[in-house]
Amino acid sequence: FYLNRLLRIVPSYLAAVLLGLLALMLHGSVQGGILAVLVPQAPSPWELSKLAFWPLLAVALLSGVKREHGLGRQLPMLVIAPVAMTLVCWALLSLGGSGPLCLVVWMCVLAAVLAVGVPEKLGRWPVWPVLVLALAGFYILLTYLPLYWGPFLDPRDVAAMATIPC
Repeated sequence: FYLNRLLRIVPSYLAAVLLGLLALMLHGSVQGGILAVLVPQAPSPWELSKLAFWPLLAVALLSGVKREHGLGRQLPMLVIAPVAMTLVCWALLSLGGSGPLCLVVWMCVLAAVLAVGVPEKLGRWPVWPVLVLALAGFYILLTYLPLYWGPFLDPRDVAAMATIPC
């Protein structure tokens, strides 16, 4: 049982990490266009959570086709992972943490949502497709019209904390 589960999780995890690393490598080179939605545009917790959402969506789409449960059972992880990553990274960065620490959080969040999964009852809620579509919409909208407060800014940036009067 555990070996079968592990053999199913490891390829998904590796694919999600590799897709996330590809997005991270494109961070400095993709500043506009449609690819900007997939690549973190700033070191803010919100933008870094793209490393969880888009790779997990790709993995869910690819693996959902092969499984008998389909994509529906995987939808909760597409909401839980980026939201958890945003909140944890925001807290860590606010307390003086660093970007590399957020990458560790990212890898742990991916491992947790893929390994633990979602309870059967929770996975059947009809709200998950709506939340996934809303989250994708927010990623698209906030890439081109970013907000300038809270988790949308890098908390280590002085300008993000307060305006310094002249």
